[in-house]
Amino acid sequence: MLTNIVTSSFIVAVFIHICISEPHCSKFHYEEKLLEKMIRLEISVEAMKKEIEESRNQVTTTLGNLQTERSTWEKTLLTMKDTSVTALDTAIQETKTQVQDELKVLAAEKERWNKKLKDSVKIPEVVLFSARRPKHNTPTSGQTMIFTEIILNKGDAYNKENGVFTAPYTGVYIFTVQFCVYPGKRVDFAFMANDKPFKIARIQRHSSSNFSCHSFDAMTIVNKNENVKIKIVYVYSYSSVSILDENDSHYWNTFSGRFIQPI
Repeated sequence: MLTNIVTSSFIVAVFIHICISEPHCSKFHYEEKLLEKMIRLEISVEAMKKEIEESRNQVTTTLGNLQTERSTWEKTLLTMKDTSVTALDTAIQETKTQVQDELKVLAAEKERWNKKLKDSVKIPEVVLFSARRPKHNTPTSGQTMIFTEIILNKGDAYNKENGVFTAPYTGVYIFTVQFCVYPGKRVDFAFMANDKPFKIARIQRHSSSNFSCHSFDAMTIVNKNENVKIKIVYVYSYSSVSILDENDSHYWNTFSGRFIQPI
């Protein structure tokens, strides 16, 4: 391209020189002008071609950049999609696990309440006890009466080692105690429920040759696992003879009780 331009310029210069040296050059002058126009036209065409080429290159570059950007966005969108799906799956799984855990807790709570309700409406078994033969025939004030021989102990609520009855159910109970006291003696005693008296009684025998036994009943409400016992409050003796007497064939000192109904 450059060679063509140089050649054309040289030709123009030659023609100009000839016109200057020749007095008559009208023909050459016309051709010179024509050639000059052709050269300018060719230069313009080359400039347009260059501009078009640059524009095409810019368009190609822009299209390439757009394609690259499109690919980048596609990758970004795919990544975001995968991330969103993964996050959604994770959230769903965590929610599912949480719901399952809560259902387990509710099931355990339901089972606990069902058991509690079942226990609350359960019909209590028969609770009945009777014991005799006091451990001490001459009790002292503040002492718990211990009846050492079990006659009946349905429900195993009476303990012959310490004389204490432990209520297996909350409800109404009735208790009976009988003391056979020598003449000239006085015994004050109390029915104790959870270390609180719910009945106090006295047996007082004046000097006499007659022997007698006295029985007392007491009814109260006892809560589950509370205890009931007979406690000596006060003892007075007019003589040194034992206070209590018992005959295997004729009279006994006894302590008994039974469960009446739940509340």
